[in-house]
Amino acid sequence: MVYIEKFKLKGNDYYRLVHNIRNGNKIIHKTKYLGKEVPSKEKLDKIEQEFLKEINKKGTKYFSQKELESIENKKDNYVGELKKLSNIEKKKKIEEFMIRYTYDSSKLSGIDITLRQTFLILKEGIIPQEFKNLRISKEIENHEQGFMLITKYKGTFDLNFIKRLHSLLMKGVNDEIAGKLRSELKRNVQIAGTPYVPPKWEVLDREIKNFFLWYKDNSRKLHPLELASLIHLKLISMQMFADGNSRLSRLLMNWVLWKKGYPFIDIPVEDLENYYNALDYYQIEKDEKRFISYILEKYLV
Repeated sequence: MVYIEKFKLKGNDYYRLVHNIRNGNKIIHKTKYLGKEVPSKEKLDKIEQEFLKEINKKGTKYFSQKELESIENKKDNYVGELKKLSNIEKKKKIEEFMIRYTYDSSKLSGIDITLRQTFLILKEGIIPQEFKNLRISKEIENHEQGFMLITKYKGTFDLNFIKRLHSLLMKGVNDEIAGKLRSELKRNVQIAGTPYVPPKWEVLDREIKNFFLWYKDNSRKLHPLELASLIHLKLISMQMFADGNSRLSRLLMNWVLWKKGYPFIDIPVEDLENYYNALDYYQIEKDEKRFISYILEKYLV
């Protein structure tokens, strides 16, 4: 039976759906966040139906059983391959991925650099002679540091971690905005090439609060690949910072996967149009499924 429960958080009243499931001698409580107000009966009925579907899918909201098997097979193969490697070979494998990933993520963010230049900066410590602006090399070096941070960080997923990662990405590139939310800077942003308008700085703190409520409610319900994809999707759409949001959100997506023992995901710059089409579809249509499917496709390559 599904029922509505009222709860308090930091002095405010919120509502959630609750469904109790008996598992042997234990009662498991499944919940779904509703917000500060109870929706209309028509909307609530729809939410309840979706809630029960989520529960019955056993830890996945969007993936079919066949897709889940493919995901877990890839993870098992990845873990099996790593076990065969020495520590030196593992380090080399991660470095090789990191160079290509840094190149692709930087290009997706509009940084004008080649794969060869990325390799020279990160592997050889050489700044290409043709670089007239040292900011590019600094951005590449910072991204490497951000990548290393997500492979070492074992703390909780919270705002302090996000701000720390952003500070690292922007250090020496734009210190004025490094680790500072748009609400702190009182600054709005626009995204070129799309009609989507990110939240105004005046409402950003509320959006961030709702994001962490969503995370708390879903972090153990969703499959890790779904959770990673949606963290990326929600953060890049929220645009918490004045710059660096896309690189930040892709790093955090990979942090979730790394933490859960799944292989990293790289979105190649050659697939830029499909990637942004999937993002646009969510930002304009508010449909998560297309983006989840896109990330699944990249994961299973």
